[in-house]
Amino acid sequence: MKLPSPPIQRRVRLSALTASLLALGLSGCFDGEAELQLPGYIEADTTSVASPVSGTMAQLGVKEGQVVKPGDMLYTLESQQEQARLAEAQARQQQAEAQSKNLSKGARQAELESLRAKLRYAKTQLAQAESNLKKSESLLKKNFVSETQVDNDRTNVQLAEAQVEDARAALRVAKEGARTDEQAAAQAQTVAAEAGVAQVEWLLQQKQVTAPVAGVIQELYVRQGEFATAGSTTMTILHTGSLRVRFFVPNDLRPKFLPGNQVAVEISGCDKPATARVTRVSARPEYTQPMMFSQELRDRLSFLTEARLETPASCTAPPGTPVGVKVAGVAAKAS
Repeated sequence: MKLPSPPIQRRVRLSALTASLLALGLSGCFDGEAELQLPGYIEADTTSVASPVSGTMAQLGVKEGQVVKPGDMLYTLESQQEQARLAEAQARQQQAEAQSKNLSKGARQAELESLRAKLRYAKTQLAQAESNLKKSESLLKKNFVSETQVDNDRTNVQLAEAQVEDARAALRVAKEGARTDEQAAAQAQTVAAEAGVAQVEWLLQQKQVTAPVAGVIQELYVRQGEFATAGSTTMTILHTGSLRVRFFVPNDLRPKFLPGNQVAVEISGCDKPATARVTRVSARPEYTQPMMFSQELRDRLSFLTEARLETPASCTAPPGTPVGVKVAGVAAKAS
């Protein structure tokens, strides 16, 4: 069976054209006396939760905007058929274990007593046949019986001895139990039955989907009562603490945005700037698109920079929100 794929981590990105247009609108609002702001946008890591198996969503345990932690139950798929299969597999396992145990123990006590009684009877018959042979041999010396009679008595002794050996062998086999190959076959059936139970139990576990990461339920794609296809995305989780700002820094301003530096981020509608710390500066420069920066920043080499938000602003800032990263000590020119 092909196991389903694990949840796929991806980034929520704003298209270059949309980011450019939003950034142009933001940069056009700068006051000539205000600090220069580098336009950018907010992005975050998300996890797409994929259904490992197909089934109808029997119970949905979360809603959009809810905070979850790893291991929290997200939803449960209908599993009546799997429950029936589990009961069947468990019954087969119990049957196989009972057969294996029975073969390894040998015969029951009542069966052993019956075989012992047969052995005693065979010994008695042998003793009687031996006694008859002695009598006939004695009478033959006196010519009271024929040679044929003596031969018949000898044959009866041999038959009685064979019956005694047969009874002894039956008792010995009953005490030892089944043959080694029979016991091995029974043990193999037990192992196969246990594997069948484990397989159905694993399938039942796949019907209960838990949160793989800590975060916030961002969007639901399958609701309770709807059918979820194996491998399809059922919901997305926005990672806790993964909000960051992406922006481009001109070459001459790079010293202000080295990894570890703290920057102020202006978010539209927020009362005060949020703070962020630079985590990455691309080592590969590129030319700034004309629509990305104001007049004085056009046609300069720039570097893609990321800064992780450290303190929440007074308002929410979902992924894709356009922002302005302040450049301390540099005034914005009038457009």
